[in-house]
Amino acid sequence: MPCTAGISNPSASVWILDKRSVTEASRGNAKVAEAFLQLCRKDAASLAKLKHPNVVRLLEPFEENRSQLVMVTEAVTASVADVLRTRKASAAGSSVAGSLQLSELEIKHGFLQVADGLHFLHSQANLIHRGISPEAICITAGGAWKLAGFGFAMLAEFGNSNPAEAAFDYSDSSNCLAQALRPALSYTAPELVVGAQQSAGGLFSAADIFTLGIVMYEVIGDKKLLNVGQSLYEYRSKISAFQQVDLSAVAYELQSLLGPMLSVTPAARPSAISITGSQYFQGDVMLRALRFMDSMIQRDTMQKAAFLNDLTTFWHKFDDRVLRLKVLPHLLEEVRSEQLQQLVLPLVIHILGKQDKQDFADTLAPALMPIFQSAKGDTLLLLVRSTPTLMKSMPRPYVTSMMVPLLLRAAEQGDPRCQDEMLKQLPSVAEQTEYTTLKSELLPRMHTLCLKTTSASVRVNSLTCMGRIVARLDEDEAGKMLQTAGKVSAVDHTAPTVMCVLALGDAISKQYGLAMAAKEVLPLLTPLLVLPALSGPQFSQAMGCCSNLIHSAFCRVAVMNS
Repeated sequence: MPCTAGISNPSASVWILDKRSVTEASRGNAKVAEAFLQLCRKDAASLAKLKHPNVVRLLEPFEENRSQLVMVTEAVTASVADVLRTRKASAAGSSVAGSLQLSELEIKHGFLQVADGLHFLHSQANLIHRGISPEAICITAGGAWKLAGFGFAMLAEFGNSNPAEAAFDYSDSSNCLAQALRPALSYTAPELVVGAQQSAGGLFSAADIFTLGIVMYEVIGDKKLLNVGQSLYEYRSKISAFQQVDLSAVAYELQSLLGPMLSVTPAARPSAISITGSQYFQGDVMLRALRFMDSMIQRDTMQKAAFLNDLTTFWHKFDDRVLRLKVLPHLLEEVRSEQLQQLVLPLVIHILGKQDKQDFADTLAPALMPIFQSAKGDTLLLLVRSTPTLMKSMPRPYVTSMMVPLLLRAAEQGDPRCQDEMLKQLPSVAEQTEYTTLKSELLPRMHTLCLKTTSASVRVNSLTCMGRIVARLDEDEAGKMLQTAGKVSAVDHTAPTVMCVLALGDAISKQYGLAMAAKEVLPLLTPLLVLPALSGPQFSQAMGCCSNLIHSAFCRVAVMNS
């Protein structure tokens, strides 16, 4: 049954056929109506048996009652027929859904997946599809192209031994429902059409190859080769001249593949596995990368590592839709491997910068949350360093649920590299964090790092971080910062620490005014002026800071007394 309708949610599509509408379409012909329903039942039964990545997956048992047939499959968002209709509407100037405007690479990958599906049918399931058309190739929510519409499928042995019974009679075109009891004539191989030019030799599975060639040319070349409607006469006429068919609308390398596929002699057509190995598909580096990722789960760690190293050099050439649907999901599967995290995470983060916030919530957050919760060492350092990209891509609630715990983990790991980076990134996270979270979780870690670290760089970065977030603090928290700075400067007289304390005092004075400057800041800063570690320029800068505060205080007193 062709893919023509469905009610979709993110995890499934529900297909419902109203038996009453079938009866109405049959114009009271009960035999025709029952034959159509039997096609639908056969389609569902085939899907229940066929298990392959390129065949639409049935999720629930097929159900039938007095009024309906119901089938539940994996989420299907469109068919190739929808892609063609969208293209036609776009050419006519109508606004169309961007999700159906596919790139050349995505179309090429889709047909490669269909060819893989046909190879499975012919070589393992021993089936001939007999009904391939744009309507019978579904596009899932994940962008994969999959075969559906198995109502006309038959065992290969039966077709090969009973060629007359494998063909369809197109002489009756009076009833629209009766027409649905056979494949669309415009997508049918001549050996499957009663009364068409018959060519001996070859297996009946070659009929699927012919039909696939017809669909490929229509989608890639934007031209229908057998636009015959229901006219058997016109079909015969076109087939008789098919050896000279014009394929100039597509590239030469595709012409070289389609020519044999569209031969009227079944034995001259290539097998499905030969199609997948053709130069048209194998000569495309980007396509080979997508094909590798389709089977990535079957590769060993060394093969994956070599591929990921190569991927870093050309991932940016993929368009955003391909990155989101066909690259990112495979990378997220591999990000769980500690052996591959250093290769996978940079790619994931780069791609993340090209996605919207809804993509993060739907796809990335569930996959990355376990990594955020368990990261250590170089992986933790990489994640913390990537804070700007992560913050730009995630909805605000995820800042609290993911970024804040990540920074706290970096602070507590004991690795000075992670602690330094955490302190550099904390101000940007603080801007999007609730004040209660900042006050109860982030600030205490910052004070602890500043007072207990043995790393000079961590101490300096702690004081620098305090100065950068002063504007978000209340006066009590600012006072606690001055207390921490006083404890540090009492034991650490090095120039970098002293200059950071001076910068912190200056920032707090500007934020909270002269009263706090006179009572708490100046008593902290003035003793630092006599420390021998300061160079001449540093002393001048420190003296300038204190002089400005004192001058401002004198001016204030003068104004009050005037």
